[in-house]
Amino acid sequence: MALSKDAFVKEFISETADNLNTINDSIIQLKNNEDDRETLTVILRCLHTIKGSARMLDYAGIESISHGLEDVFKGLREEKFSLNDRIVQLTFKTCDIIKGCLQKIGQNEDSNIDTKSLLAVFTKAAEGQFFSLDELAGAPEAADADEVFEKLENITSIRIPIEKINAILKSIDDIITKQFSFKKQLDELCLQNPDMKMANFPNQMKEDVLRIEQSVLNTQHQILDLRLLPLDIILTPLKKQIESEAIKSGKGIRFEIPAANFMLDKFILERLRDILLHLVRNCIDHGIESREERKAAGKAETGLIRIVARQMSNHLQIQVTDDGRGMDWEKIRKKAARLYPQDAERIRNANETELQQYLYTPGFSTLDTPTLLSGRGMGLDIVRSSIETIKGRIRLTSRKNEGTSFELTVPLTVATQEGLFIRSGDMKFMLPAEYVVELEDSENIPKTVIQDQTYITLDDRLIPVYSLSSILGSEKASASFHIIVVEYLESCIGIMVDSVDQYENLVTSPLPKIMQSMKGLRGIVFDENYSIIPILNIPNIIQRLKKLVAYDLKKSRVKGMKKTYSILVVDDSSTTREIEAAIFESAGYAVESAVDGVDALNKLNEKHIDAVITDIAMPRMDGNILLSNIRRQEQYNNMPVIVVSGAYDPEAKKQFIDAGAQAFIVKSDFQRGNLLQAVEELLNGR
Repeated sequence: MALSKDAFVKEFISETADNLNTINDSIIQLKNNEDDRETLTVILRCLHTIKGSARMLDYAGIESISHGLEDVFKGLREEKFSLNDRIVQLTFKTCDIIKGCLQKIGQNEDSNIDTKSLLAVFTKAAEGQFFSLDELAGAPEAADADEVFEKLENITSIRIPIEKINAILKSIDDIITKQFSFKKQLDELCLQNPDMKMANFPNQMKEDVLRIEQSVLNTQHQILDLRLLPLDIILTPLKKQIESEAIKSGKGIRFEIPAANFMLDKFILERLRDILLHLVRNCIDHGIESREERKAAGKAETGLIRIVARQMSNHLQIQVTDDGRGMDWEKIRKKAARLYPQDAERIRNANETELQQYLYTPGFSTLDTPTLLSGRGMGLDIVRSSIETIKGRIRLTSRKNEGTSFELTVPLTVATQEGLFIRSGDMKFMLPAEYVVELEDSENIPKTVIQDQTYITLDDRLIPVYSLSSILGSEKASASFHIIVVEYLESCIGIMVDSVDQYENLVTSPLPKIMQSMKGLRGIVFDENYSIIPILNIPNIIQRLKKLVAYDLKKSRVKGMKKTYSILVVDDSSTTREIEAAIFESAGYAVESAVDGVDALNKLNEKHIDAVITDIAMPRMDGNILLSNIRRQEQYNNMPVIVVSGAYDPEAKKQFIDAGAQAFIVKSDFQRGNLLQAVEELLNGR
């Protein structure tokens, strides 16, 4: 199946424009110092990237032009001739022509141009023969300075790397911390010197500090907003992928995914994509019946899967629903009892809500024989862990023969946290609001003690209650307390605290190193007294207190799970990385990416990787040196390594195969499935 290039065009235009600017700057630098081999390598690498990306997206004109100019600079590298003014002008002219093509692509116009005269000039230049730029009379002219400045005046947006935004946020965090310290010192100074309170100076200083604090906080939130991206950025490509998978399933399925321009943090979007994809696959595989089943049940032969999003205050609620067969709770009960015989009595007496916890355990599936689609995932436990990472919640409702609905609630950003400030003994904590179900005064709610465990009744449910002081080992709570009922994955507990102070929405920071071993905490905020307040990790607390099987499985349970292979894509072109990642992800692989050989080696040391796909020409460390480094390490002796190239080169192929690469593939062959086929054969043959 041909790969749609629509999703990659913007990135291609942006990346190619950056490379063209680099080439223009580098040719000037090379003219001033012709012996600068490093700058010559930069030019060749940029042309190689443009050529490879254009080939993958089928922009034949750009591919041909960049390849022709690449040959000229290869001749320069091989010292067939010296750099002269004509080659410099030819480089400028070529870059202008490619920029003109990019402009047409951006306007959805035909970008093909007559390259005959240009290629003839490249041929002469590459052989060191005389050529004249007059031979390019039919080629488009470069934009003059006035036009460039006119375009500059019309620019209303700029690209800022996420790393720069994060660096600015870190600087602001440091400013806020120092500001809190300064305010605390000012208060202490006033307490130690009562006469200062009578002077206007401390009061004026306090007002100024307060204004600065408000300005810094406003700036912080504005910068946080820069990290927000529209939900459609993941829904648009998701539509194509799930449509393709529905066709493969052989079932009649239609999808409704309305446009959703809600803005979310990039960190959340990256994980939300996989969550939604897994839930839709679950609907396709488990929920929607075959045409025959639906017809026999009196339903429309075509099933319906919907993804609907709506914003609620600082959270986004996303529902993934199907009108399929619904959950077979008795089948789930039998499978759970078979997997966990030690809990047979609890499972036998569990209601539908209590049975849900087993759906989120590793490897749990009601399908006796994995299908192509279900075999790609590891169960809803992956969804659960991903939701925890982005501080979200998941709720499931299902009715037999009517369908199933997964309701996700996620924050708009992970940089802030809404919650209650609570106290237990001398300790103060923030309890995240997304888990709070009910807040009760101890005196107003009846309690029952069964086998030394305190319970309360809420909505006909018997809920165990625990003291926060006993959970975290803090000072014992007083006799007077409040009970906060929290819920996670349909499991509720009550937490007894001394007091509930106020509700806040504050910017969060990671746990300090000294607190990182405390699994019951997940970050910190600063209160109005500039003190560090730990944020409670409710899922972890419920796990420890309830000892649910869903969170306490042994590693031996995991061994039976379906293997999901992880692929490392190494290429300095972001367009190429995205295309290759899309190819592998659509086939069910987990994908990591690296920008060059140095980055790739770091990823190999940090994460488990099953196969490496690498480009040849890259900055810092190219494909040759990367392959050599991989084969030097014993643990990677048998790891499949596939080399991709912009063009077929028999000598380069022999060199890589001799060095230990298992395959050598040309980028233009991707759409014919050669890449996937090669990876599957190598992984299955190990």
